[in-house]
Amino acid sequence: MRRARRGIHFGLQYQHFSRVRMLGRFMDREANRPRYYGVLRVENTLLSKGEGLFVDGMPVSPGNSFFEVELSNPLKIPSICVGLSPPDQKPGTPLGSDEKSLGYNVTDSSVHHKGEATPYDACKKGDKIGCGVKFSEDAKDDEPRTVYFTINGREIATQEVEFPACGLFPAISFKTAGDRVQVHLQADGPSMVEEMVVDSCEEDWARLHDVDVNGPFLSYVGRGKSTANVGLAQARKPVTPTNHYFELEIIDPGKNCYVAIGLARRNYPKSRHPGWNYGSIAYHADDGKLFNGVGQGDPFGPRCYKGDIMGCGVMFPRDYQFDDEDKDAEEEEGASSVLPARDPLYGLGDLNLMYPRGQYEDDDQDLINEELMDLQSQGISVQVFFTRNGKTIGRREVRIPQGGFFPSIGMMSIGEKVRIDLRPLSG
Repeated sequence: MRRARRGIHFGLQYQHFSRVRMLGRFMDREANRPRYYGVLRVENTLLSKGEGLFVDGMPVSPGNSFFEVELSNPLKIPSICVGLSPPDQKPGTPLGSDEKSLGYNVTDSSVHHKGEATPYDACKKGDKIGCGVKFSEDAKDDEPRTVYFTINGREIATQEVEFPACGLFPAISFKTAGDRVQVHLQADGPSMVEEMVVDSCEEDWARLHDVDVNGPFLSYVGRGKSTANVGLAQARKPVTPTNHYFELEIIDPGKNCYVAIGLARRNYPKSRHPGWNYGSIAYHADDGKLFNGVGQGDPFGPRCYKGDIMGCGVMFPRDYQFDDEDKDAEEEEGASSVLPARDPLYGLGDLNLMYPRGQYEDDDQDLINEELMDLQSQGISVQVFFTRNGKTIGRREVRIPQGGFFPSIGMMSIGEKVRIDLRPLSG
């Protein structure tokens, strides 16, 4: 009888401890879950039902120090505040109106902290508002930390903040119903990808249209409104047998990831994606298609996203020779053709399907004549291949245009940023 009672007692204790463990695990999971008050979330989009609050489930830390919020509502600028708060931030309390939180208020373009507002740069529809913390290795836990805010990757404000013991969490407070934003948690902050850049590397590029260069990074700075707003970066030197491959890494896909990597002839139209016009070929990240001199792409490979590495290279024949790789543009434009001229109308019907005659910009009115001239000077055949994350996904046989093929990068949506390596195989 005593054994039975001891067995029952032990069984009750075991059930009690099991329930405690399960409750602890449940509470741990709950503690790491984001909190939504008056806010709906669909994937990365947050939609406010009125006065609302979003607080992430993980605090900022050295490995998770930056996040961004994209103002994705095309009709209006939302009434939001982007910043940091403790996990128990009260719903209905705008960030920065109390002692423990802070945030950049989109409505008045000010950083709010402890009830005070300091005006900074204003933002507009489509901008990305970033918030991050600069962690120092030798800083003590009780020392203030620097919180910074960015607009489209550019730092606009800093604020020294004392961190509570529980930490501070990425947060967004909403004021009105219908406000919609896209949140990008654990984004790469400017301090992570550009802080150590000293050399601008502008000498590597012969042409930069609506593209900014900062070391190995290219950022799109165009309008991103239509296909006429393409940004183009074209390398100064063409590919050769000794320098035949280059890569890009997608740091920020922007709104649509309209990133293209490929090769183009010298003086390729500055407002055209590589691959859209004659004398170019390119692999496009947004749809995985290959564009080979026309405005209609062919299914080719997978789509590419943030963190993917896209590569482009040329397999030259053994007897290929390129005279004087360092010639200036004026000298190379007068180079002679490798093969005899062909019918100038050959292949013209396939040109510029995306841009019919009469739809060119003013500075490209002579584009058709230029392409007709190029059609008369075809070069030797080579194999152009493309890679994704180190794996070859396909190749195409093309002819090198007069003057050579130049590494070319196309970008077309706001916020796009890539890291370029023009010589990944140089040791």
